[in-house]
Amino acid sequence: MTFLRDAAFFLLLSAAHWWLHWAFPMGGLAPNLLFAAALSCAVLGGPVRGIAMPFLFGLYADILGAGLAGSWALIYTLIGYAIQVMKRHFDLSSPFSQAAAGVILSLLSLAAYQSAYMIIGGVSPLPLRAMLLEPLISALTVPAVYAAARRVCGRPSR
Repeated sequence: MTFLRDAAFFLLLSAAHWWLHWAFPMGGLAPNLLFAAALSCAVLGGPVRGIAMPFLFGLYADILGAGLAGSWALIYTLIGYAIQVMKRHFDLSSPFSQAAAGVILSLLSLAAYQSAYMIIGGVSPLPLRAMLLEPLISALTVPAVYAAARRVCGRPSR
């Protein structure tokens, strides 16, 4: 039953992310719902689910994007692993801690993507405004996506 809930949440957030980025871009930027969903699933899930779901969201981000193949899947998997380590030491169930973790991990993920792209592919397609504004916009969506994930997927595993 948990697998079906996770699959429904994945399909719902994937469709919402695609629709939001194509229908309502805000000055060229839209909240990264895939990042927020990966972070939320990592907080809610146990060791396997907390790493597998971010990998699937990263794989979907790679399918949607035109950048390096597999880079977002690897970065989101590392985010899932970092959350699994962090949640043993920090309480990530409050909206403030989720937003703070969202800002930090979003900055780290964008820096990792930029670094990988510059090493392998040359000039990165991400503009500077994405590096500066997307972490803040995405961090504001993390608590709402976490609440939706908690409602759909269940209570957090410790």
